[in-house]
Amino acid sequence: MQIQDYFNFLAPDDIRIKGSRIGIESVLYEYIYRAKTPEEIAEQFETITLEDVYATILYYIFNPLGFNQR
Repeated sequence: MQIQDYFNFLAPDDIRIKGSRIGIESVLYEYIYRAKTPEEIAEQFETITLEDVYATILYYIFNPLGFNQR
């Protein structure tokens, strides 16, 4: 799978999960600041899958500079 299979890059600071209107910052907020598990996040956002949540977390882990500047 390619990163483009999971995300729509609308702008440098606007990345959405493909097939939904959910921005990756919404998923990451739940993961980082509310300490929710990927399973809990997938249940909370009904339009994304557990695979989407894991893809978002992995994208964040491998691209930390883009998020630390915000």
